[in-house]
This record gives sequence, structure tokens and C-alpha cells, in this order.
Amino acid sequence: MSEDWGFLRACDLARTADESFHLSWIAEIEAAWQNADLDHGSFGFILAMADGRRLYWLYTAEDAGAGRPEDLEVAELGPGDMPEPGAGAWSRPDALNKHLAVLQRLT
Repeated sequence: MSEDWGFLRACDLARTADESFHLSWIAEIEAAWQNADLDHGSFGFILAMADGRRLYWLYTAEDAGAGRPEDLEVAELGPGDMPEPGAGAWSRPDALNKHLAVLQRLT
């Protein structure tokens, strides 16, 4: 499981929770972390939204490809808030932001 895959699955779950959700609502992915192997994955994303809000997405999967549970938790963050990363440390997701920009142009 890659960071790209985790983010795309999180976006799919966001659309499931709110059918009006659109990628253009995300201005930037400020930070990300991941902990994944072949069967389990957890990913955290801090999102700067176009309306000025900051959100923390926590996506978890237990071998979603085999139909096992996956979940997306969403929390609103205040300015400067940084939740504890689930594994390792926060990183700057520059490549993921480039992929997001491409996806936004395509949708």
C-alpha cells in the first residue's frame, strides 16, 4: 500500500460520506504519514481546504482488497494543530500534492 493509494481510498470514502465532496475542496495536503504492509494500512493526512478549514483524515484498512473493513475518520483542526502521527513522523507530501493537482484538473 502506498501513500497515493491510501489518499485515493480516503477520497473515495469521503465521497461515500458526502456525495457532494469534490477534490477541488482540497487546496493542499500539508503533511502526511503512513504505516502500511501487505495486509494492513493506516494513513494520516492534514488537509488545507479551499474554504480555509484544516482537516485531519485518518484512513485505516485491514486488507481492503479482500473486502475487509476500511474506515475514514475526519477531525477539524485549529491553526497550528498537529495530531500525533500514528507511525513515524509527519512528512511533506510534495509528490502527493502534484498528483492531487493532476487529479483536480481531470475531474
